[in-house]
Amino acid sequence: MLLLDTSFIIELENEVMARANGPAKRFLASHSGQAVAISIISLGEFAEGFDNKLDVESFITRFRVIQLSRAIAYKAAAMQRVLKQRLGENDAWIAATALVYDADLAGNEKAFSRVPRLKYKVL
Repeated sequence: MLLLDTSFIIELENEVMARANGPAKRFLASHSGQAVAISIISLGEFAEGFDNKLDVESFITRFRVIQLSRAIAYKAAAMQRVLKQRLGENDAWIAATALVYDADLAGNEKAFSRVPRLKYKVL
């Protein structure tokens, strides 16, 4: 599975609105065999840029939205405990989601490179 970070979703939405074939669209095309999902945390961050939740919903309907769980909470806690420099809380939830689901995480956040065993794909 491919989990898209908020930075990826924003880039993709910008490309869709501009009708451009940019790095996000090309990345998705090159990973067309993988199921694609987003974290509920990324949904919340992405929604901050909209006044109308219907606009958000119409864009994110193409993705599975993964809810938080106890497994993700425990993974986030364990991950934050061992990192020399903690992630921001939202990034910790997103990284933990990717780890629990054994998903590749795609985006543009350099902080994710600090997480051991996280399969992070930079856009």
